Amino acid sequence: MSTGLHIHFADQLRGIDDRMRAGFEFWPWGHRDRMRVLVERQLARKGKRLRSLFALLCGELLGGTPEKAQPLAAAVELYHAASLVLDDVQDNAVFRDRDQAVHVSENVSNAINLACIVRSFSHYPLHGSDLTLAEKDGVRRRLDTMATLVPLGQSMDIGWHQGWYDFRSVPYEELIRLKTGAPFACVAAGAAVTSGKDSGTHAGMERLGYRVGMLYQLVDDYNDMFLHDQAAVPSDLQEGKFTRPVAILIGLLCADGREGVAERVASRLRKPDGDGPQWILDLMTACSVAALLEEEIQDSAADIERDVAALSSGGLDATGRMTEFVRSLAAMMAERPQPVPAESLSYRRRST
Repeated sequence: MSTGLHIHFADQLRGIDDRMRAGFEFWPWGHRDRMRVLVERQLARKGKRLRSLFALLCGELLGGTPEKAQPLAAAVELYHAASLVLDDVQDNAVFRDRDQAVHVSENVSNAINLACIVRSFSHYPLHGSDLTLAEKDGVRRRLDTMATLVPLGQSMDIGWHQGWYDFRSVPYEELIRLKTGAPFACVAAGAAVTSGKDSGTHAGMERLGYRVGMLYQLVDDYNDMFLHDQAAVPSDLQEGKFTRPVAILIGLLCADGREGVAERVASRLRKPDGDGPQWILDLMTACSVAALLEEEIQDSAADIERDVAALSSGGLDATGRMTEFVRSLAAMMAERPQPVPAESLSYRRRST
């Protein structure tokens, strides 16, 4: 992500971090020392802060003040931080950003409890804000909507692993729209509320947020599949995830009348042992999936830039910074490394 944008909003991002601690500072922890440490550790995880930065940019794009975007940004970041803990439990993930996942370093019960506490804090930035009652109500409605849509999207992800869908019916686009796009849509529509815009602008900003979130997920899917350590299986394949590269591959195979091969891709993805991951990667190479996804990402970014220009009422500088954000998201798709011979690869087996 653009260093210039982080520098421009440095004070505002620090303000968001301070607001994220409002719930933590409110409660006396007493004898709950271990949970206090876990909560503090989770709050200290900075991550990319993409949702915070996007919230500030949305407020600026609409001619509002960045301060009014802070409470909503802090609320969404807290909700996201809690969701990551639960996602790791549901995915049986061992690591989160090179550290052990909480349910691994502690236990499942503590991880779920930690997520519940951090998620409860998402209301505190609004309680202590200077937003009007009408603005708080409007923002809460969007937070409540997000709080339902994200787990609905996660249920589709879980449903894929549980065999709810065959290879032709996985609702990938709706899955990422809800699971990844909803938090971005929440901050975008919330910025329209706190900027005093009409319902038409609310809807337009919400659509923008969904598209930005989905763009981010496409880039993330691309990076995991094609920028992985060449001596290891991509983590999305290792975990059997149905991602955009897989969706493109299956679509191409079906269009070519090779539904049997597409079905085998889905089957091997659900049980990614043996040579299954390498076989899927070889098919992707043969079908130029990486190049097709690169084109899709660039086209999506260009479409979003047009939406930004149409929605802007904050002046050229604000429009330019939001455009820079969108381009930076697309640029996170870095150059692919050259493939190495298959016989030199040492693939990890999926943990059970």
